[in-house]
Amino acid sequence: MQVQFIPRHIGFLMVEGFTMIAFANAIEAFRMANYVSKQDLYRFSVAGLVNGHTTASNHISVNHTASMADLLSCDMVFVCGGFDLSKMDNAALRSWLQRLGQQNMALGGICTGAYALADAGLMDDYQASIHWENMLAAKEAFPQVQFNPTIYTLDRQRYTCSGGSAPLDLCINIIRLHHDRKLSEAIAEQFTLSVLRSQDEPQHIPLPQQQNSGYNYVVEALVLMDKNLEDPLPIYELAQLLGISVRQLERWFKTYFNKSPQQYYAEVRLQHAKRLLKQTHKSIMDVALACGFANASSFSKAYRSQFGHTPTQTRSVLQ
Repeated sequence: MQVQFIPRHIGFLMVEGFTMIAFANAIEAFRMANYVSKQDLYRFSVAGLVNGHTTASNHISVNHTASMADLLSCDMVFVCGGFDLSKMDNAALRSWLQRLGQQNMALGGICTGAYALADAGLMDDYQASIHWENMLAAKEAFPQVQFNPTIYTLDRQRYTCSGGSAPLDLCINIIRLHHDRKLSEAIAEQFTLSVLRSQDEPQHIPLPQQQNSGYNYVVEALVLMDKNLEDPLPIYELAQLLGISVRQLERWFKTYFNKSPQQYYAEVRLQHAKRLLKQTHKSIMDVALACGFANASSFSKAYRSQFGHTPTQTRSVLQ
């Protein structure tokens, strides 16, 4: 007998100039959960501050399906923002968010939605993710919020993410928490996703526009690192292939990433290992070898240092 669920009510509060791709990725994850499960696990309400519709940054308008007052009865509400932070400095938006906060519901921020939540005083002492382009402004405006450089963050009743495809990863993970891993994997298959990213996955942050002479060398180094995960290149050999000194390479990595090339390379390999542990049936030893570690012991030690738990613990959570 199939278990019948009471649909969770998901609200989307649209801010003028919101990012269409981010909104679509979020709502489509919940729609696909209904499709895959053949049950109404979720229902949606889309609302905005004025006019019966909200216009995205691509100038396409989305009609509202509910009033702002209807959002007060939701189980979870996502604030859908865009790149223009001035749209978040809105007294009416702030007032509505504070009312939502009084309902003790889960609140989420998509793209720059976390900025609006913070502006309403709803992110104090929480961790959050926001689009990399707005990270510095958000940190300066709200020092009481811990903004992470990751694609999404789940912290108690606050679910925030950067833009683009990150809302899809966030919402599929929320669905997994609501239901189970099997459903989340089925959704990923429908969207032909080869990788489901975890919340400690770093955002891809483009290097600064003001590029010095080392910029192209750093980009080439990153490409070589990605191509040589199983057999990591010694840093001196990496520098030789680039035609520069180890000292130059170390200086430029310090400039752009505030870490050494060795540290960056190790983190890339460990992130790859984490994906393999979560999404394949490879043994821990095979994962270690695939990521350039000579044995399971050294792999486990490095993994625990990076993530705070062992490879075995990562895999056991998924079983």
